Amino acid sequence: GHCPDPLLVTDEFSSLEPVNVNDTIMFKGNEHCILKGSSWSQCRENHTWVTHFPVCKSRDCGPPETPTHGYFEGRDFKSGSTITYYCEARYRLVGTQHQQCIDGEWTSTPPICELIQAAPKPAELELEKAFLAFQESKELCKAIKKFTQRLKKSDLTMEKVKYFLERKKAKLKAKMLP
Repeated sequence: GHCPDPLLVTDEFSSLEPVNVNDTIMFKGNEHCILKGSSWSQCRENHTWVTHFPVCKSRDCGPPETPTHGYFEGRDFKSGSTITYYCEARYRLVGTQHQQCIDGEWTSTPPICELIQAAPKPAELELEKAFLAFQESKELCKAIKKFTQRLKKSDLTMEKVKYFLERKKAKLKAKMLP
């Protein structure tokens, strides 16, 4: 007796003759696939195979993930090909910029694009200092006087102060949203 022909996921099997009981067969992937699983099996006396058959996995990669606020360059996703990630303006790349397809897998997880926090402007820093000086004063009249002196010294108008406070209020509201 013999075992039924092994059926692989790719439906590719070449055998010139039936496999007899106790015969062992070996599996080998072609140049376009990698075998995942056991590389051999044996025909049992009850005409079944000893192990599960391997799966032929493509050596090529699928399209990679595109990060939010980013993109990648490269259209070839075959084994050995490389792609490069970039971020939109005002975002910076966190992670690996270049990835290569090796045997059906990208070499690393896709990077993320993180918003670049703008550095505070010198006028905003001066205004923060003025507010701190105001809060530290115990006497209200002296506090107001120091605050206005600091504003004049830094060329800050009440209109700029109002604008700064509105921006700060909007940022705080945004942080409080779920």
